[in-house]
Amino acid sequence: MVAALRRLIGPAPASTHGAPRARRRAASPGAWLARTAVVGLFVLPLAAALVLALREAASAAAWQALWTDPQWAPALASSLGSAGVSTLLALALTMVLVTALHGSPAWARLSTSLAPLLAVPHAAFAIGLAWLIAPTGALARALAPLVGWAAPPAWATVNDPHAFGLTLVLALKETPFLLWSVAALLARPELAARLAAEQRIARTLGHGPRAWWWRAGWPQLLPLLAWPLLAVLAYGLTVVDLALIVGPTTPPTAAVLAWQDLQHADPLRNARGAAGAVALALLLAALLALVAMGWPALRRAWTSAAVGGRRAPVVRRTAWRVVTGGLWWTLPGLYAAVGVVLLLLGVAGPWPFPDAWPSAFTPMGWQAVAASLGTVGFTAALALGSTTIALVLVAAWLESTPARWDARVTPVVLAPLVLPPLMLMTGLYQGALHLRLDARAAGVLWAHVLVVLPYVFIVLRPAWRDLDPRLAQTAATLGRSRWAFRWQVQRPLLAAPIAGAAAVGFAVSTGQFLATQMLGAGRLPTVTTEAVTLASGGDRRTAAAFALLQALLPLLAFGAARLVHRRAVR
Repeated sequence: MVAALRRLIGPAPASTHGAPRARRRAASPGAWLARTAVVGLFVLPLAAALVLALREAASAAAWQALWTDPQWAPALASSLGSAGVSTLLALALTMVLVTALHGSPAWARLSTSLAPLLAVPHAAFAIGLAWLIAPTGALARALAPLVGWAAPPAWATVNDPHAFGLTLVLALKETPFLLWSVAALLARPELAARLAAEQRIARTLGHGPRAWWWRAGWPQLLPLLAWPLLAVLAYGLTVVDLALIVGPTTPPTAAVLAWQDLQHADPLRNARGAAGAVALALLLAALLALVAMGWPALRRAWTSAAVGGRRAPVVRRTAWRVVTGGLWWTLPGLYAAVGVVLLLLGVAGPWPFPDAWPSAFTPMGWQAVAASLGTVGFTAALALGSTTIALVLVAAWLESTPARWDARVTPVVLAPLVLPPLMLMTGLYQGALHLRLDARAAGVLWAHVLVVLPYVFIVLRPAWRDLDPRLAQTAATLGRSRWAFRWQVQRPLLAAPIAGAAAVGFAVSTGQFLATQMLGAGRLPTVTTEAVTLASGGDRRTAAAFALLQALLPLLAFGAARLVHRRAVR
C-alpha cells in the first residue's frame, strides 16, 4: 500500500511539513489525552525534580559546610578542568576529522562506525581504557621489553590527582557523540544544499574544502552544535561513574564528593550534597553565559583571521594529512583495543608484570556473571520498559501536535541532557521519597524514562515530521481508516527510524548509573552499577566481565535495529 500511495500522490512538495494533518487533529480528545500524558509523565516530574532539588539545597548551614570543606575547592577545580579540557579536546578532534574526511569514502565509513562506538557505555569504555593505560596495563607491558622495565613504570594515568585519565576517557568517549551530531546536521537537506553551494563557490575562488571548512564552514556550524556541546560539558562536569573508575581520589571530583554526601545518613551531609549539586549547576550556567558573551568576539576574530589567512605551506599540508589519517584509524582502533582488553581481562588468571600474556585462564569472572542472571534480566527489562514508554510518549506528542510546536518544546525535552544529572537525580529522589517509590523498580523506571526520552525525541522527530502528509489524505480518500493508515503506511515507513530510536534509548538506559543507584537506593543492581562497583573496588576480572556484558547489550540492540533498517530498505 505504501508504494501504491506514493505512485498515486507523486513527489512531496517542499512546503509541506505535516502541519495540515496536525492541525486537523489538534482539537480531538485523543490529541489532548496524548499531550496530557506527555506533560504528566515527563514535564511535571522534571519541573518537580528541579524544585525539590533546590529546596533540598536551600539551607544556609549546608552552603556554609560546603564552602568550609577543605576538599571542595580542589575537587571543584578538578571537575572544571577535566570537563572543560575534555570538551575542547573532543570538539577539536571532531573538527579535525570532519574537515579532513567529509565528502570522502572515509567519512562514509566513519559515519557507519559511529553507531557501535556510541553503543559502548561510558563505564565499560572507562574500565577497558583504564587497564590499557595503567602502569600495569597492556601499553606498559608492550613497552616493557623495549625499554627494559622489570617493574611497572611510575606514571600516573589512572586515578591521578590531576584527572588526566578522566579527561582522556571523557574526550575519547564524547568525540563519537559530537561526530554523530555533526553528521545529523549535515544530513539535513536544506543545510547540506547551502553548504554544498558555498563549497562550489569557494572552489571557484581557488579554496579547497579544508580551507572552506576553517574559513566559513565551522563559524556557521558551531552555533548549531550548542546543545550537543552543552550536553557534553554538563556530563563531564557532573559525571560520577567514570570519576569513580578513573578519576582522582584525594580528593575526588566535586560530583563524587556531592554524591558521597547524598549517600550519607546524616541529614546535614545530605543537604551539603544537594548544595554541591546545585553549585555545579550554577557553575555550568556561568560557563554557558561566559561562552555566549564571548562567542561574538571570537567569531569576529575568526572571520578576520579567515579572510586574511594565507595558504598553508606544503609541509603543513602533508603533516595535516598524516595526523588526520592517523586519527581516522586510531579512534575505531582504540575502541576495538578496549574490547579486546575486556575480553582478555574477563578470563585472565594470574598475570604478573611484565608478562604480555596471562599465565593461566579462569572462568571465575563469567561465573559471577552467570550467578547474576537476575541482574542481567532486570537491566534488560528496565531498558526495554523505559525505551517503550519513551517511544510511546514521543510518538503521542509528534502525532498530536503541529510541527511548529517542536521549537517551543525542544528546550524542555533536552533539559535532562544539559542539566547536571546529580541535581536532577537529587530532586527525583526527593520526589520518589514523597511518593514511596524509592528503592522500587517503578521509581528507577520513571527516572530512566526521563533520561531516555530526549534521545528518542532527537532520533525520531526528523523522520516523523518529514513523513509526507498527503499520504494520510490519499489513504482517507481511498476509504482507509486512520488506524489502517498508521499500520499499513506509517508503520513500514517509520520502522527503521523507530528501531534506531529504540536502540539509542536502550543503550542510554543500559548505561545509567546515577539514576539507578540513587532512585534504587543501592538495592536494585544493574549490570552498570555492578561493573562500576567492582571496578572501583579493584575486582578487575569480574568488573571486566560485567563491563563487556554492559557493552554487549546495546550492541545487540543496535544489531536488531540494523536488521530492521535493511528489511525496510528492501
